[in-house]
Amino acid sequence: MPEPAVGAVIVTHIEELEAAIRYAHSTMEPMLEKAVAALLDDKRRALGWAGEAPADFDKTQWFAPEEWRMPQSDENDCYLSFVLDTVSCIDGHEPETWVGTIAGFAGAGIRFSASTEALGQRDWKALLRSQGSLIDELIDRGFLFDPKTGDVALTIPVSREALVAGFEEEDLEAALEPLGLAIDRIHAARSPLDRLVEAIKAARKT
Repeated sequence: MPEPAVGAVIVTHIEELEAAIRYAHSTMEPMLEKAVAALLDDKRRALGWAGEAPADFDKTQWFAPEEWRMPQSDENDCYLSFVLDTVSCIDGHEPETWVGTIAGFAGAGIRFSASTEALGQRDWKALLRSQGSLIDELIDRGFLFDPKTGDVALTIPVSREALVAGFEEEDLEAALEPLGLAIDRIHAARSPLDRLVEAIKAARKT
């Protein structure tokens, strides 16, 4: 559609568009925040893991096995943890709403990304490049690895149809089940991830 035509359509439907964005921010986003927080808390507590899941997407939702905590730290510092992260649209921009992000608008999405407080970004990337077989094992288990950015992540595919049903029924538990399944996959990958933690500890000492 030519840009002038797009502009005309937007102006024609401006009331519906503005109302939809406001509703997404004021009603749908808080529902998602509460549902995601409840799911993450339930999963990590069932596993006996550390973490925080505030019902606020502007704050960090993270989790890690207790064994990954850094000793003698006053903060929640971990050798390795996973945080709820976003994937931008294919044009590099973020969607206007979290509903758009989770629903996969224009290639956007959510994922759990690995994070460390033990190493700086340069040392982290160097460590990952030195752990070829370990990274290959994680990739075989469905993890993504970008050597340029140092990103190690697990994509969370959320069904748009399931989200539609969840909002219609005012129950998002089934729609957000992929988050719980992703945590299960992280738990199942404890062996290579524990080895990564040991590699982080060794790199920190050098």
